[in-house]
Amino acid sequence: MTDRGRLLLMMYEGALKFLRQAKAGLEEQDIAKFCRFLSKSQAIIAELMNTLDFDKGGKIAKDLDRLYDFMLFYLTEANLHRDPERIGKVIGLLETVYKAYKEIVEEEKAQKSASESTTESRDKEEGKETPRRVQISL
Repeated sequence: MTDRGRLLLMMYEGALKFLRQAKAGLEEQDIAKFCRFLSKSQAIIAELMNTLDFDKGGKIAKDLDRLYDFMLFYLTEANLHRDPERIGKVIGLLETVYKAYKEIVEEEKAQKSASESTTESRDKEEGKETPRRVQISL
């Protein structure tokens, strides 16, 4: 998994977590909690929107831009009307995008692992020594 892929998944996870907390705050009549977490989720969705690459992403990037814009609008409506159902709909949309992206990232990771495994096997057969890779995450 690339660092960019991992970061994007973390952003989706954070937005979903904050949306669930905002919805819970609203259902508990804790308006301060609702506003705090709604604001955080909106900031993440806005950042997802700002990081779209329209040159590389083409139609998908344009569609995601429209979807993120809709989510932000719908969350504004949820805030205005204090409506947990609207937050729930945004959670559903975001979960769908997250699951699709996660599947793509995991598939890329599996393909990369298979490719590296094939290269290592071929090198062993040819008597070449493969350098060890160490990945450090902070």
